[in-house]
Amino acid sequence: MIRLFIADDHEIVRKGLRQLLAEDPGIEICGESETAVGLEKLCAGGRWDVLVLDINLPGGGGPGIVRRLMDLPSPPAVVIYTMYPEDSHAIAYFRAGARAFLNKRRSIKELADAIHMVSRGQRYVTPGISQYLFEHDIGLDKEPGLIFSPRELQVVRALAEGLRATDIADKLGVSASTINTFVQRIKEKLGVRSVVEVVDFARDNELLG
Repeated sequence: MIRLFIADDHEIVRKGLRQLLAEDPGIEICGESETAVGLEKLCAGGRWDVLVLDINLPGGGGPGIVRRLMDLPSPPAVVIYTMYPEDSHAIAYFRAGARAFLNKRRSIKELADAIHMVSRGQRYVTPGISQYLFEHDIGLDKEPGLIFSPRELQVVRALAEGLRATDIADKLGVSASTINTFVQRIKEKLGVRSVVEVVDFARDNELLG
């Protein structure tokens, strides 16, 4: 039996999931929360096998909450269940440790399939995300130090120094437009939208030298 916990700030979503997932004999919903406050404590000790998590919860959200959950001794497998599109948004959550990312428009059956798959230690990747990974040549299982090419890593380190695109271009002997292309490519690989998030990822993974 899969012990499931639901974290979503909308009561109607939590109630709907309880009713619809109750039809699956292999899933037992053991708890729920409408906020991120205290979520790590609730999930500590291996009490739940799978956590279905919305990414915009009062009290915290974003990939950071997934990373904190992954730091627990026995973290649950995290299924992101969100209204956000299944594109670059998903990458940062997978890199943080989530095992699935589904848009709320997907069927309950598919959500249940994802819950079963992640409970077995596997990753569930929807066709939309799979296509995005293919189109942008992104490997989710690469070690952080292998995600970037040597030139991309130079750009990341220059961004961490606070340099602008024109400054980095002068430093590396290329055009500013080339640097902007590198920055966009780096963001796509990480599934982030800002330079600050790029630098945070590099710092967290000790890539800044």
